[in-house]
Amino acid sequence: MTTPGQKAIWSMIWKPLLAGVVVVAAGAAGAGYYFRLQRPRSELWMPGTVETQDVRLSSRVGGRVSKVFVKEGQTVEAGAEILQLDMPELDTQRKQLEAQLAAAKALLAKAEKGPRDEEIAAAKADVAAAEARLARMRKGYRTEEKEQARKEEEAIVVEMQNAYQELTRERTLLNKGATTIEAYETAVAKHNRLQAQAAAAAAKTKMMEAGYRPEEVAESEAALASFQAALDLLEAGTRQEDKDEAAAKVAQLEAQIDELDVKRRERTVYAPEKAVVEVIGVRPGDIAAPNAPLVKVLRADDLWVKAYISEVDLGHIALGKKVNVTIDTFPGKRFQGVVTFIASESEFTPRNVQTIDERRHQVFGFKVRVDDPQGVFKSGMAAEIFLPLTSQSKGQQTAGTE
Repeated sequence: MTTPGQKAIWSMIWKPLLAGVVVVAAGAAGAGYYFRLQRPRSELWMPGTVETQDVRLSSRVGGRVSKVFVKEGQTVEAGAEILQLDMPELDTQRKQLEAQLAAAKALLAKAEKGPRDEEIAAAKADVAAAEARLARMRKGYRTEEKEQARKEEEAIVVEMQNAYQELTRERTLLNKGATTIEAYETAVAKHNRLQAQAAAAAAKTKMMEAGYRPEEVAESEAALASFQAALDLLEAGTRQEDKDEAAAKVAQLEAQIDELDVKRRERTVYAPEKAVVEVIGVRPGDIAAPNAPLVKVLRADDLWVKAYISEVDLGHIALGKKVNVTIDTFPGKRFQGVVTFIASESEFTPRNVQTIDERRHQVFGFKVRVDDPQGVFKSGMAAEIFLPLTSQSKGQQTAGTE
């Protein structure tokens, strides 16, 4: 058991010893820090974070989700099917356009080939018939027709004279009471009928002798001109404007079909490149809106580590410089990387930047592209970047610390 006197002695001894130990430790630390500053480092160490580019896949047309071919976390190659939408109305629209295109192509072929020989022959026959009718009208009735009309008129006149004589006789007999009233009326009717026929025959004879009217001749001339124009149109063939119009219609329908095919290809969503499926936002049966994000993927070959370098060390880094990267998953393994980006604007700048120590708080972001064929790097991982220093860089660093 320790006596009070012994405690007093130990108190007098350990306090000076403790003070000496603290002084020696502080001196050693200061010496170590001094020598560390004076000795050039072989590399810079900077913490960073693994990042990757995400892509949100969608379809430019809407529809019902029919199939999902992938799972979350799955790695897919470029061109792999991600999901499929059901849009049967697009197939129906394409069939309608195909039918319209077939009709338009038929019209174009007809326009390019021109009228058929049978159509031209029929038009020539119409022209010949119109010419014959016009010639007949200009020449008038034949002599035989005129003579026949005169003979018919004379015959009717003779019959009318005979009827008149019979009517006179019946009138005389009626006055004497030698005939009936019915016989007399029959004679009157016959005379009147023949008198009318004689007048008609006389008019017909006069018409034949005068020939066709000018209006009828003009009508025949117009008909001939119409048939001749139709023949000229057929012989000239289809106008170039009509051919161009038919060709334009065909091109328009073909373009509409191509546009529809683009939409039909949008029914299946493909992976644009090698990627990791991160989030699937839809399931079979869901209705997908046009241009709405459906699946989120991470670009497998677009991986980098984001870190920051102090302003005083900015001269040690350059685009294309090779560095080493480590991650906690493989602490003893260094992965090769290349600096692909250096920010042009600093970050975390204090209000007053005066001393070198304060300027260390002014940093610039940079990115290191890492090759990861095994897929060990994951977005959000903590990483460390080791930047090798060249002899010139070491000299600059030593000069900066003196």
